[in-house]
Amino acid sequence: MRDASMSLMPETEGAGLFVAVAHKASPAAALCYGLGAEGTAMLPGWFGDFLLSADDVITALPRAEEALSLSSTRRSEVFSRITSWIAAMGDAPGFDAAELIDAPLRALRFAAETGSGAAAFSRWH
Repeated sequence: MRDASMSLMPETEGAGLFVAVAHKASPAAALCYGLGAEGTAMLPGWFGDFLLSADDVITALPRAEEALSLSSTRRSEVFSRITSWIAAMGDAPGFDAAELIDAPLRALRFAAETGSGAAAFSRWH
């Protein structure tokens, strides 16, 4: 299913596509650690994986916005926790924690605006 969904995605990055890569660490785990259990529970799917129809995107978007539209204090806390996770669990100097916070919501908003479905997958290599 992951490979089939990936084949439907555009080959170049744009508003609707986001890729996070960290050597020896899971960006999805880092985001979940950063947000904590309550924030993570507001995101669609399970631990970085979801497959949403266009209607599902509209339903999931408000809770995702609540989880990822952070006040400056909360954003600083989440950013710090993500950075700590990546440093402790992986080997990814220069990992962009801010993009990990912003891009999933940007991709879901793009899907909602264009009437598209959305997919997210965590892959380990």
